[in-house]
Amino acid sequence: MFCTHIYFNGNCREAIELYKKAYSAEVLTIIPNQSPGKENEVIHSEIKIHNQTLMMNDFGDNEGITQASGFQLVIQFESVEQLEESYSILSESSVTISPKQPTNYSECVVRFIDKFGIHWGFWV
Repeated sequence: MFCTHIYFNGNCREAIELYKKAYSAEVLTIIPNQSPGKENEVIHSEIKIHNQTLMMNDFGDNEGITQASGFQLVIQFESVEQLEESYSILSESSVTISPKQPTNYSECVVRFIDKFGIHWGFWV
């Protein structure tokens, strides 16, 4: 099994809710921090997006920021409509790298960085 694990540094619950909405993601596990005053932090979570597991938590980055450079998470959609639906949800507060456009290998491609700093590539 190969699995991606992302650190959200305090925004994990918000990311889970956004990804649930954008991808109809299934939440498999959420383990909250039991320390007093830190109950909103997530020690470990797993969600299923397009039949693939994504691990997420609020710990692991000593600088306190999420930096996603040198890679992107790619989702291949079955239709342009599905792509546009997910992108419309995630595009708020995002930065577009490559706007939605047809290419020689896909009828629609878009690349962007979401509000959490995660690089995404969508294509059909």
